[in-house]
Amino acid sequence: VFVDGAPAFTVSEEVARELDLWVGRELAERDADRASADDERSKAREAALRLLSVRARSEGELYDRLRRKGFNGELSASVIASLVEVGLLDDEAFARAWADERVRLRPVGPRRLVQELLSKQVNRELAGRVVEETFREHSEFDLARAVLQKKTRVSGGVGDRKSRARLHSFLIRRGFSYEVASVVLRELEGESDA
Repeated sequence: VFVDGAPAFTVSEEVARELDLWVGRELAERDADRASADDERSKAREAALRLLSVRARSEGELYDRLRRKGFNGELSASVIASLVEVGLLDDEAFARAWADERVRLRPVGPRRLVQELLSKQVNRELAGRVVEETFREHSEFDLARAVLQKKTRVSGGVGDRKSRARLHSFLIRRGFSYEVASVVLRELEGESDA
């Protein structure tokens, strides 16, 4: 839409039809407001789709990113609701994909995985349920063993008491329980003694 010969804003084809726009037609103030609001919605939707094309995001993450780009809260929430409605945004699918990728590529324990999902603004109940299901399929002990074996291959083994304490702390920081960290460390020490 041009105002006084200069581009002012764009509108969707749907709004152009609704407002019966054509070259040379003057817009009433209320029609101009509607067309301008449609332009802002289109920009917000395009921004959201660009963000989703980079990587999957949770609803909360996308909302925050849209707000940082200058879109108001109501518009951001509306765009997110439309993306949820058409299936382009799904917190449960996002949480499952995040959890599956983490246990496959860079394993962490359940506590750390829940914290990561919470930091991605997945709600606590959903994060807890997804992590619980993930660790039904993947043994926390097996994941901790894999992490510890990789770490000790790089560092050259379990080593002295101080090295064992560091490895134990490392596993704890990665989100594994105290018990799991202790058991897999004892197992590795037993293997290195043999």
